[in-house]
Amino acid sequence: MKEIKPKECVVCGEEFIPSRTTQKVCGWSCAIPLGRTNMEKQNRKAWNKEKKIIKDKQKTHKDWLKDLEKVVNEFIRLRDKGKPCISCGSVNYTMSAGHYFPAGSYGNVRFDEDNIHGQCWFNCNSSKHGNLAEYTLRLPERIGKERFEQLQVRAKQTTLKLSIPEIKEKIEYYRGKIREMKAKPVEK
Repeated sequence: MKEIKPKECVVCGEEFIPSRTTQKVCGWSCAIPLGRTNMEKQNRKAWNKEKKIIKDKQKTHKDWLKDLEKVVNEFIRLRDKGKPCISCGSVNYTMSAGHYFPAGSYGNVRFDEDNIHGQCWFNCNSSKHGNLAEYTLRLPERIGKERFEQLQVRAKQTTLKLSIPEIKEKIEYYRGKIREMKAKPVEK
């Protein structure tokens, strides 16, 4: 017969000889607090799930669009990591997701990947309001003249109207792309 090795109690830390291989505590005096903490963890987990469902139900269309914008901007920053600023060409900068056609005026291309590129936050995006003169010169070089012309046509079309399920679908799509990009090593 195999010799039973002593274990350390997960609650009090004292050594004991277990009667079963799955036994974690030395006795009832330690089993009760362990059971309480496990129940508290389960209750907390259930409450967090319920709270997330309640928050999602209370979100407005505008809130969902903000969530989508955050996810798309994170994707753009990951996609353009290591590339120079689309406007000024600087390499060492704090990156933001700069829109060629402003998101407020051109809702149709607000989430268009050809319209959003890595841009230095302070110099170009904030101080120079997108530095559009330089952006206009460098954007066709980055995406190609044909895609640039198509972007200009799409921007002039009617405003994009997404339903909440469509927004949720796009959020999941971009989260998946972000997970893929974070999983693979950075290429230079």
